Amino acid sequence: MRRLTIDVTGISVYVESDIVHPIYEELVSRAEKNAEDYPFASMKDLFVVAACVGAQQNRYKELTGPTRDIFRGEIFRKETDVPILAALAYYREKDLEILSDPKQIIKIAQGWANGGIHIVYQQVIGGPLNRPLYNLVDLVANQSISLQE
Repeated sequence: MRRLTIDVTGISVYVESDIVHPIYEELVSRAEKNAEDYPFASMKDLFVVAACVGAQQNRYKELTGPTRDIFRGEIFRKETDVPILAALAYYREKDLEILSDPKQIIKIAQGWANGGIHIVYQQVIGGPLNRPLYNLVDLVANQSISLQE
């Protein structure tokens, strides 16, 4: 059986620079020093979570206006991140051909992340618990429960 390899190396990942990029910076900026208040270790981690939440909530939003690249595709883990992004692209397109185009996979993931980032931000920063990390755990747990139902 032939294994499909999706190479996203060299592909830039973009977010909207005016509204969305400051959210990424706020949630990631001091993660090493204070994970309870800044629960994402990297922008890549936040991007993948936002893309998953965007897809789960059916909130696809193409990038509009000025954009900013936040990292390049080689930062994605081939064993975990890339298959998630490929699944999100397939979920949107319902066509296996999408898996042969790494740039399209990233573009679709950007749309899901752009739609999901505001949900993540509201839940993590404005959630019911007293620390963003605890709100993130609550968000992930609730997303898992809603997927099982």
